[in-house]
Amino acid sequence: MASQHMDEEIRYMINQVEEQEELSSQNIYEGVTINDEHYEFHEVSFFEDKLTLHIPTTFVDMPAELAAIKYPSSDRPQIIETDQTGSINLTLNLIQNNIEDEHISEVKEEVKNILYRLNPAYLFLEEGVETIEEKTVGFFEFKSPTFDDPLFNLMFFVELNHNIVMGSFNCPYSDHMAWKPIARQIMQSVRVNIGEAELGQKIQTTGGPN
Repeated sequence: MASQHMDEEIRYMINQVEEQEELSSQNIYEGVTINDEHYEFHEVSFFEDKLTLHIPTTFVDMPAELAAIKYPSSDRPQIIETDQTGSINLTLNLIQNNIEDEHISEVKEEVKNILYRLNPAYLFLEEGVETIEEKTVGFFEFKSPTFDDPLFNLMFFVELNHNIVMGSFNCPYSDHMAWKPIARQIMQSVRVNIGEAELGQKIQTTGGPN
């Protein structure tokens, strides 16, 4: 009996690994299937076309009445894109600041520390800093408690015209193994469109475009 139970445990673990590998092999440019639902993605522009991301074609602007419930603070995100159930969300905030691209790592750490001080129950997972199309993008993932299913959150930060774009993806934690690699790909699809004035300044400063 003990041997049979161990065999079942091993088979279960193998199935879990194979399922995760299959999920991780999907990409947003070809479409993905999660929980038997297929998602296509398209590029969407934000902040007067200065930033683009690939998001699911079925995502819509969250209705104001639902946004007031899910984000009760008066300083709720400026942009909230959501699925038809309202349980999978992508938010964007443009925060006025005066930073350079190389300070994004510090911004990431500062926001992470603030969140931990506000709620020590947050469980922080992976984090890092990536270079995407010559822009520095800092990110961290965390699990946050709720009254029902906890949430999986991916927060990311990128500099835009010396201001900070703070993005956040969240979904029920019970679905995070499926959505986690997709959330990371959404983040990695970020593109900042540098205006002619800023591009000219970069050329003057560096001797050529970065």
